[in-house]
Amino acid sequence: MSDLFEQLVEKYADTVTRICYMNLENRADAEDAWQNVFLKLYGSPAMWEKTAEELKKWLVTVTLNECRDIKRKLFHRNHYDIDSLQVSVEQDFDFGLIEKIRSLPVKYAQPIMLFYFEGYSVKEISVILSTKENTVKSRLKRGRELLKGVLTDEFL
Repeated sequence: MSDLFEQLVEKYADTVTRICYMNLENRADAEDAWQNVFLKLYGSPAMWEKTAEELKKWLVTVTLNECRDIKRKLFHRNHYDIDSLQVSVEQDFDFGLIEKIRSLPVKYAQPIMLFYFEGYSVKEISVILSTKENTVKSRLKRGRELLKGVLTDEFL
């Protein structure tokens, strides 16, 4: 049982880490959210029997909810430690781009992250974020426009 759980943590750690990093302002909060997500997974052995796609979707949803819960706490609203946040991931990707995406409003950053980094379809994102498909499409379009503006301003 613990071997299967360890395999699941190893397989999905990067996805959960990226989502926590995108949604929280400091390393401690991201680590807390990460730990809480995997504690919830450990407490739900029935999830271990789901397909890989169902389990990943569940983890993404739980991670987003956990990040929202942490952000709601009054204590966390007044503390920002973005500069000290360093996330260890196996994949090599541009943290500068991640920072640019983080500068967007959350309603645009989340769909962009789920679509481009996690490979979800518009339909799947609409289920995860509990919004309409057309809303997701609009947010992706507007998010790309905002991101293009941010990236263009950087090179001017």
